[in-house]
Amino acid sequence: MSASMWSKLYSRVTATDPTLLEQLKLAQTTAESPALAIIQGQQFIAANTSTLNYFESQEQNFLHATPFDFSPRIQSSGKSSVEYGQQMLKKAAKGETLSFSWLHMSQQGKELPTMLTLHPAELDDTPITVISFQPMDRRKRTRKKISNGFETLPKELMSVTLEDSAEAVYITDEHDQILAVNKAMCRICGYSAEHLLNKKPADLNLELSKSNNSSTSQRSWQGEVWKCRSDGSTFPAWQSCRRIYADEQVFYVNLFSDISEKKALEAKLTQQAMYDRLTGLPNRFHLIKILNKAISNIKQSPGLMGALMFLDLNGFKNINDSFGHSTGDKVLQLVAARLEACCIENAEIARLGGDEFTLVLPECRTTEEIEAFSELVLSLFEAPFEINGQKFYLGTSIGISLFPQQSDEPNQLLSMADTAMYSAKNSPSHIRFYNATIREAAEEKLHILNDLRHAQSLRQFSLVYQSVVDLESNALVAVEALLRWQRNNGEMIEAHDFLAFLEETGSMVSVGQWVLEQACLQMVQWHKEFNSTLKISVNISASQLEHPDFISMVRDTLDRTQLPADALVIEVTESALIRRPALITKVLNQLKSMNISIAIDDFGAGLSSLSRLSSLPIDALKIDSGFAQALDSPQGQKLCKAVIQLAQTLDICFIVEGIENQHQRDTLLTIGKGMGQGFYFGKPLKAKTFSLQILTHAEQLSLASCNV
Repeated sequence: MSASMWSKLYSRVTATDPTLLEQLKLAQTTAESPALAIIQGQQFIAANTSTLNYFESQEQNFLHATPFDFSPRIQSSGKSSVEYGQQMLKKAAKGETLSFSWLHMSQQGKELPTMLTLHPAELDDTPITVISFQPMDRRKRTRKKISNGFETLPKELMSVTLEDSAEAVYITDEHDQILAVNKAMCRICGYSAEHLLNKKPADLNLELSKSNNSSTSQRSWQGEVWKCRSDGSTFPAWQSCRRIYADEQVFYVNLFSDISEKKALEAKLTQQAMYDRLTGLPNRFHLIKILNKAISNIKQSPGLMGALMFLDLNGFKNINDSFGHSTGDKVLQLVAARLEACCIENAEIARLGGDEFTLVLPECRTTEEIEAFSELVLSLFEAPFEINGQKFYLGTSIGISLFPQQSDEPNQLLSMADTAMYSAKNSPSHIRFYNATIREAAEEKLHILNDLRHAQSLRQFSLVYQSVVDLESNALVAVEALLRWQRNNGEMIEAHDFLAFLEETGSMVSVGQWVLEQACLQMVQWHKEFNSTLKISVNISASQLEHPDFISMVRDTLDRTQLPADALVIEVTESALIRRPALITKVLNQLKSMNISIAIDDFGAGLSSLSRLSSLPIDALKIDSGFAQALDSPQGQKLCKAVIQLAQTLDICFIVEGIENQHQRDTLLTIGKGMGQGFYFGKPLKAKTFSLQILTHAEQLSLASCNV
């Protein structure tokens, strides 16, 4: 390349920009011409003397370099020099004149704050960009070069430093022959210096690949490459190559370092970021990427659809509570393995956390095809999961959302499938596709949850009371307190319709404590006004029993209200006994030691743990109302009789719930002596009404009996 390349080319440049034409004219006629250079693609193909002086470079080093070779990696704005510079060059290539500030570096290391202007132009009908460099800093001057001290050191010291560098260094000439190597180069690649000198890297197969920034005509670059050792093994390296012109010769200084450990760490971090540690399945973050790809692909096939299946494990919480999280983790691993073995060819499987899994079906033709696959997934849970000889039976519920028909946004699809899954729990098939009905139910649930969070502070909760009577004498022996909620719209809701939501909001313990205190206060008042032998029965949830302060809260309530402990009956459900049996047994024993009575509510409605009844401090069984409803049939009478006889055998009182007519009462009297509760004896009433209609009437009957 001759030293007069600029003089050969600039006269052949044509442009419509008057500013550029004026600068080209000045470059021809004045001694102190503006600094100009010609770029074709991304490489300098010519530069005038002012530009070479500005960059403290010779023409041989400047030509075929890029603007990025004379720039720091990051601009003062924080932008990448390469990325931002390429963007601006592309804009100029489309015919746009651009001016912007840029930090350059001279070949001697001096910082050059510069105002760049990119002018679109043509060279012999070929598109080019003419770039002008205007020096600038705070005082419109280039910064003075600050010495880094290297120029003051002896050359011998610099040679030793380079020789002993931990980074591999080799220097080649313009024919790519190796002229010098350091110790690190020999150590990393496994060759002796004698073997490397005067050879080309290609002859030794040293370089398997080069950076995307490298080319045969532009040799100043840096990037990731793959190298090969003398034994044939390969490794990734980060290499930089700098073209230097010295003593009228061209040299290429190559530096590289082995980045195998860095790449391994990156791979490990990627693995941890993208995959679930316990099961090895993709995690939520990875699932979003899988869904994005599947959605993008399905949009190219209008006749097809994709499906996201969301499932959780029915009964998994009982395993964690009863056998510990270690066993629960093993069960999750077995579930993941079973899903992978049967579904991996048709679906992408991921674990979101806990017992929640998802499957992505990328290409389906009909919903029937998706439903058939869902049934296959359900069948995987028919066989038990076995760990150390213990068999665990689990089920699953599956919610399904479709893409792109229902959404093309991954998080929204997840939300839809999750909502459908909760609906599937109450479905006979345990499979539900997301639809408008499910959406409306979910929205209604959201409204209920929001209202419940404020219900206590707005004093929307109240209590009603129902009689518990002796079946033989019809005498009132106890009163059950029942929770009611009056919503903002005036609707009155019974407890069984919102207790699950109350648990979900985390308010069950505080609301349950309020119910206990109100019921105790009311019974203290009734003791004073009517009958001091009456008992008050209060329902207690599993979360209350499991609360570490439950016993102290009950004791404090009795102290504050002055209700005798033997006047309080705590009702618990069978499900509460199963969740954490050891803890619940301990709590019930503590209640019993306080002289509080304990009743099992809705007995027989669920999976009765008959074997545990004798070991629990139970005073009464409240037999589920379903038994009373079945008394019209001989089979129903036998079932009810069996339960009553069980209570009698264990010396436990029984209370039959749901008695609605005289026939049911009379039938129960033939089976055994006990207590009853139901509409036949009175509906739940507010305290004032209960006082007038039930307690006053009971007192009058008692007085009449005494008079007789």
